[in-house]
Formats: sequence, structure tokens, C-alpha cells
Amino acid sequence: MHSAKWFLITFALFEAMPSSVAARLPDDLQRQIREYRTAHEKDIVQEFERLLSLPNRATETSDIEHNAEFIQTMLERRGVAVRMLRVPGAQPVVLGELHTPGASRTIGIYAHYDGQPVDPAQWRSPPFDPVMRDANGKDIDWEAAARLDPLWRVYARSASDDKAPIEATMAALDALRAANAPVSVNVKFMFEGEEEAGSTHLAQILNQNPDALDADIWLLCDGPVHQSRRMQVFFGARGETDLEITTYGPARPLHSGHYGNWAPNPIVLLTHLIDSMRDTNGKILIPGFYDDVRSLTTAETQALARTPAADEQLKQELAIPSPEGGGSLLAEQILKPALNVRGIQAGHVGVQAANVISTEAEGSIDFRLVPNQTPEKVRERVEDHIRHQGFFIVHDEPDISTRREHAQIVRLQWGSGYPPYRASMDNPAAQSIIRMIETATGGAVIQVVTLGGSVPMYLLEGKNHTPVIGVPIANHDNSQHAANENLRLQNMWDAIQMYAAIFAGF
Repeated sequence: MHSAKWFLITFALFEAMPSSVAARLPDDLQRQIREYRTAHEKDIVQEFERLLSLPNRATETSDIEHNAEFIQTMLERRGVAVRMLRVPGAQPVVLGELHTPGASRTIGIYAHYDGQPVDPAQWRSPPFDPVMRDANGKDIDWEAAARLDPLWRVYARSASDDKAPIEATMAALDALRAANAPVSVNVKFMFEGEEEAGSTHLAQILNQNPDALDADIWLLCDGPVHQSRRMQVFFGARGETDLEITTYGPARPLHSGHYGNWAPNPIVLLTHLIDSMRDTNGKILIPGFYDDVRSLTTAETQALARTPAADEQLKQELAIPSPEGGGSLLAEQILKPALNVRGIQAGHVGVQAANVISTEAEGSIDFRLVPNQTPEKVRERVEDHIRHQGFFIVHDEPDISTRREHAQIVRLQWGSGYPPYRASMDNPAAQSIIRMIETATGGAVIQVVTLGGSVPMYLLEGKNHTPVIGVPIANHDNSQHAANENLRLQNMWDAIQMYAAIFAGF
């Protein structure tokens, strides 16, 4: 029994069968998908590299437009209808819709095509000139190679975060078409251009285009697979809000010998303020900060207990002999709120150090939130705490009169932020997706309560409370958000197999 005929029978049976039984694909089709990918690996990498060669910092409008147009072409070439969803001042959301005759279900695929800022000086090669390297880091002329080693990696900004799933979904459609295997569901592709800037306009775009969210389940394709290299599905993500802090000293730089121990040092003020908010073991010291944290459900507690621990491997890999958390495992720690100090900027060090008391010091913080915390309540508690430390809070640059009047001034600039999200772990549609992934990749999927990072899952849930799960594909050691970001080829090949199985068998 082959392709189209098999799918007509399977689709009719699917509604009446448990997900664990229905989520199966014939070995013949899986083989055809694998053979297509093997025969077209270079074509896939070539298209991927063309996409990666487009600079994609979210604040650069012209660059983002070029990315959106390229992705629109990728979709339309596969027969996907495309709309550009826009609001004034926002980067476009590329919405693709693939309608399957007779299909009663719709899967939504979310990824983002913008990327983190780059400092080219920190990269081994230009971040928008993709390079292939072998497992030892040696550059490879992959186009001249007889075959592509699955352990080779593509290096470029957004290779893993988050252009990889865009390419993988397109290749999956190509593989199904080559096998004459019909897509069994309607598919929506939502590719955002502002995720790395906090998805600041996504809510407005979706409010103006509510039909964009119509789906039975959304797959958010961001983040890494488990550190063991096994596929994982996550049911939630932490929320986020960020804060820029500026403390002030004298109105002009002062000689530290003449004025030390007399003029307030803004760097000392800043470091002591941060020290009052968080200890060295990761615990947040702000009163009431944990009050709104929701307890884990029974299913979440059981899933946490089943999550493989990769801590010993990571301690060796990252040279961290004693992690924060007082002995708690990484999987437990990412279920808690977090305060991360992203950076401090003031004065100079090394050969540029000068014996002066600076005029101001700047710190950058991001907070990770869990259910039922909200950015608004977190901001309120943080500002109450800072006032209790004796600081006068301003939100704009203080003038000289204000600086003369108040002994300790701090300027707080909050980012927009967004709340956490967590789906039910026993959702039938989610469990069906997991069975499809296991069929496609040949291994058990690790079901994770929440991702440590922050992604806009709550917006995809929408007013219909559509379940949203995370289906990441990137290797865990991809240098996400850092220099020399990369994607291991085997992760791309696994993703193509997985997406094809989901499109054909859900």
C-alpha cells in the first residue's frame, strides 16, 4: 500500500484512534523522505546559506524587509499562499497558509527570522558569510565534497536561532511532494521579524489579524534540543522583562586621590544595589518576588522527575565546578524566576584605567518570570525594593537640580516584557505530535515542563486558548545569541524528517 491511498485510509481512521496508535507513518514513506533529503542535501544547504547571508538585526528595517521577501519567495515556490502582516513601525510577520482539500485540522508553525546583534570582531568569520566546518573546527569546501558529514556545522548568525526551522519546514514540503505523499492537514507558517527585539508589535499585529491564529495547535520552533542530543518538546516558557539601571555620582569626573572617600562613587552604588537584589546562589532577595509563583501540577512534577540530568556533562563542558542553586539540577532551576546581570558599563580598566571617580554607572538586567508572575507586578516589587534601599527613582535623565537635591538617584528604564506561558502536558494534540516525532526520529522525546528562555508562546495561545508547544531542533551547543553561532547538519536532517512526518501524519 503506497502514499496517497495509504493516507486516505489513515486519515479516516485517525479520528477514532488513540493518539499513540494513530501517530504512525509507513516505513516506506519515511524511507522516501530520507532518500530525498540525502539526494538533495547540497540543494538544501545552498538555500539555507542564501537565507543566512541576509543580515537580520531587527532594528535594521531594510535588512529585515529583504529577509521577509526572501522567505515569501521560499513559501510561494512551495505553493503556500502568503500575506505580509504589518502595522506602522513594525517589521512584517510573514504568514503562509497551505490549504489541504478535505483537511479538518490546522497546525501552526512559528519561527522568527530576525537575529541578535553581532560584533564581527568576536567572530572567527563574518557573521553573514556562512561557513561550513568539520567536527574539529576546520573550514570545509562542502560544495566540492562527495558527501556531507552530518557532524559538520554551518556557522552564521541565526543558523540555529532561528532560521533553521524555516529551511527545514520548506525541505520537508519538498520531500513529501517528491514522494507524492499529501499533506494531511492545513498548515500555517508564521515567521516573525521582531522576536529578538521582544516581539513588541506582535500582539498588535495579531489583534488586527485574529484569523492568523486559527489553528488546532501551534508548534513554536525555537530553542535547542536536550543536551543529550535527544529531541525534546517543551510545554512552556518563562516570561521576561528587562531593566536598564543608571546610578549617578559627581557632575564631572573627579580625581580619586583628591575626592575619594568624599564624592559618591556611582559604580559602588550600582554594585551594592544589584547585590541587594540577588545573592551569589541565584536567589532573588527582593521582598515578595516569589509570592505569585504557581506550584507545579502533578503531571509537571512527574515530567521533571523523568527529565534526564545533563548537569555533570555541562559542568565539564563549561568548566563550572559548582553551579548556582545550592545543588539543584538545571531542570529544576529553569522552573524558577531568575535575575541575570547582563552587563555593567562604567569607567575603564587595564591600560585605559584612570584614577577618577566616574559621573555615572550603567547596569543591564533581565528577569525571567514563571506562572503566575507578570511583568507589571515584578516592576512594582523591584521599584519598591530600590526605594527601600534609599534611592530616588527617575525614569528620564535627571537634570542638575534633581541631582543636587537627592543623594542617591537611580534611573530605571524598563523594557516591554511579556508574561510566562505553560500548556497542559496531557493535551491530546500535543501528545499526538510527540508520537509523530518519535516515529520520525526513532527515539523517545523528552517532555520538558518549560524552556529556560523566553518566547511569545502566550500570544500564540490567543483568545481561543489554543495549545502551544515548543519543538526545538538546534544543537544545544550552538552558541545561540553569541559569536560563532552554528547548526549541526544532523539536527537539520532530523528536523526535516520530523516536520515531514508531522505534516503527513497528524
